Amino acid sequence: MMKYTRVIRGKYYDSVTLMLAAKELQNMSEVDDASLSMTTDANLRILEAADYDISTIAPNPSDLVIAIDCTDIDPEKVFDKAIEILEKPRVHSAEEETEYTPRSLDGALSVFADANLALISIAGQYAGDVARDCLERGLNVMLYSDNVPLETEIELKQMASNKDLIVMGPDCGTAIIKGIGIGFANACPVGPVGIVAAAGTGLQEVHVQLAKLEIGVLHGLGTGGRDVRESVGGISFLSAMQALIDDEETQCLVLVGKPPSENVLEAIIKNATSCSKPVVTAFLGAAYDEDDEKNRVYYAGTLEEAAAIAAAVVKGEDVAAAKKSLKKIDHDLKNLCETKANRSGFLRGLFSGGTLAYEAQQILSDKLGVIRSNAPLDSRYKLNNSLKPEGNCIIDYGEDEFTQGRLHPMMDLAFRRERLVEQLEDKNVGVILIDVVLGYGAHPDPATEIVDAVEKARVEDYPLMIAYVCGTDQDPQNAQEQTRILEQAGFVVCRSNAQAASLAGEFASRSDR
Repeated sequence: MMKYTRVIRGKYYDSVTLMLAAKELQNMSEVDDASLSMTTDANLRILEAADYDISTIAPNPSDLVIAIDCTDIDPEKVFDKAIEILEKPRVHSAEEETEYTPRSLDGALSVFADANLALISIAGQYAGDVARDCLERGLNVMLYSDNVPLETEIELKQMASNKDLIVMGPDCGTAIIKGIGIGFANACPVGPVGIVAAAGTGLQEVHVQLAKLEIGVLHGLGTGGRDVRESVGGISFLSAMQALIDDEETQCLVLVGKPPSENVLEAIIKNATSCSKPVVTAFLGAAYDEDDEKNRVYYAGTLEEAAAIAAAVVKGEDVAAAKKSLKKIDHDLKNLCETKANRSGFLRGLFSGGTLAYEAQQILSDKLGVIRSNAPLDSRYKLNNSLKPEGNCIIDYGEDEFTQGRLHPMMDLAFRRERLVEQLEDKNVGVILIDVVLGYGAHPDPATEIVDAVEKARVEDYPLMIAYVCGTDQDPQNAQEQTRILEQAGFVVCRSNAQAASLAGEFASRSDR
């Protein structure tokens, strides 16, 4: 096998187009692997780690690099094929051609004159201008785009606040409006709970856990993770909170995210304690005043616990009992792990969900001490190189460094699959922890992709493999079927992300393993 690269100057393609082109190249019998990405620093480091020669390639987000690993074929033919695929016009059916597809904001508003929400998903450097235009026209904004400058986010949110609008995002991957999911979202019942989340997979996890308890969600408003930082001031979070407090159909609020800054948390708790509705907060690792619970503000240590408390509140059940029921690790799963723990070594978590990765770190640090990561709880433990895990380690492959010019790992598992093979083959690894996020917008069959990596790994004794499937049986992928596929491949599958992290920590901490 030989590895080759070609750079195409000044050609920008969206990540979906690049993924589809790469898959078409990989279907060629002479091509062992293919990658198409924009030449960002992060993408070049990824190619370098895969043994491609990047010494002559300068970083430029507006350039495209095509990388191929092939045998028995002239690489120039593969490069030419890649260009042909990229330039091939999309085929429209006769039915599609009779429909009007707006190509501008003016055109869209001419068709949907009553619209009050715009979903923006374009390259981050251009997203701010489009969002600003939407706000000027009185539209709320869901800004799916990532890599948007912080100063642009602040400007947009201040502008929205002045107009009594809201900006969800940047990097807002999930929202629920009147029970309808937007972006990455799961098929769950509609009900009396409203969620405000500075965390996409955090929102999904609470949504899914509530569904397991037969409680539905009416609204789930994402804000983007940076919103609760001191620099942004929680502008969107507080606006979304007030909207749900004012909404007559919302009976209980659940607030989700990483710990806000001190001032933002103080403002959130002030709003929560002064409103007439019960509020459940799941700011992972944040300190709080237990006296606040007297004001119908409940504090959860995990996302699963937040859902359990909210369900108990809505059903009129005992909150303390609901919390207590979650404290123990599942006995049957613990015994199952005993039979599968073949080798001792470090724990490696390979995550697609940022909040799920953060929650896992919170739980594991209590059991294992230092957890290194590309998005650590403590900056002292940040990895020098995200492509080279050290010690007990959690990697969030949904971080911006991995999504510039390539699809989010919840949609395209190719990169995370390669990293999984590496960790399975590393004899210093004793426990693998992985999340599998389902729902609309996610990969149609992520479990099979993960199992392909397990089968590709050249190992005799596997590490203990623990997974969590975040989804429902009503999701397009079907959580029960995804669980079956993983279990047949040797994974131990848990009921929640918190349960999976606790179980993984239990076995990684054993000195005799």
